Amino acid sequence: MEEQPFPELKLTPFDFLDDITARSTCQKCGKSRKYYCYTCYKPTLDTQGKLPHVKLPIKVDIIKHPCEVTGKSTSGHAAVLAPDDVTVYTYPIIPDYPDPTKVVLVFPGENSLTLEEYMRQYCEQTSNDVAGTCRVSEQSEERPTSAKTDPELSVALDEGSSHKRNISSTGDTKDYQCMKRLKQLPKYKYRFERVVFIDSTWHQVNKISSDERLRGLQRIELKSRETKFWRHQKDKPRTYLATIEAIYYFMCDYHELVTPTDYQGEYDDLLFLFCFMYQKIRHLFDGGKRLKAYNEQT
Repeated sequence: MEEQPFPELKLTPFDFLDDITARSTCQKCGKSRKYYCYTCYKPTLDTQGKLPHVKLPIKVDIIKHPCEVTGKSTSGHAAVLAPDDVTVYTYPIIPDYPDPTKVVLVFPGENSLTLEEYMRQYCEQTSNDVAGTCRVSEQSEERPTSAKTDPELSVALDEGSSHKRNISSTGDTKDYQCMKRLKQLPKYKYRFERVVFIDSTWHQVNKISSDERLRGLQRIELKSRETKFWRHQKDKPRTYLATIEAIYYFMCDYHELVTPTDYQGEYDDLLFLFCFMYQKIRHLFDGGKRLKAYNEQT
């Protein structure tokens, strides 16, 4: 195990967690917990008001396999650290998604797209309207009506006038510089508003991923990254991520593609508890040398 699994992260210091030696009673369910209640997804009395609070750009639903050991699952990390945006459901409970076009499922498959491919596809669909609006504007030598009534759109067209001309003359739907400006406006927001993750071992995941209630959702496949999780799944590659790692990387990729500002570590604290537990386990197991699950994969 590495000394620093994520050296680039801007994490809230977690040294205070080492000072907690005793368990306390969860105020909601009454069960004995140490750092947070993994049943209610609430901080304990010792950590209340001390854990970081992460705000996510979109809502997250986690569908957890009933056989997944709750106290060892990392899905609880997300629910505790981003309580306003994350909800955990235990299968077979799956929320109703009346409009499946507003939801994506992070899971690889035959028809899955990378997040970039999905964004590009939506840009191309949306940009037809943008291109048509710009062409009308060029021909009439005046701003589109929508720009007259929408100050945000007017500013975007002013700042991106060269890109506006490119679209007007060519109708090029791959003018991503123009779309980069327009995508931040409310009327050009990407259509999905919620992302679903499955919390399960790969041996158990098929029952959930094939559930008819999830079949209509567009599947998104993450970029390949190596996990730092200490509970490796036997005979599976290091690119199989823990649930909290998958959520973190998705949010970073989403930010890079959608948000006009550079990433400044806004979601790094999603890995706050993960990194704390990583360091604790590394210390307890002699740097990982005595950790069987880890060494089977190295």
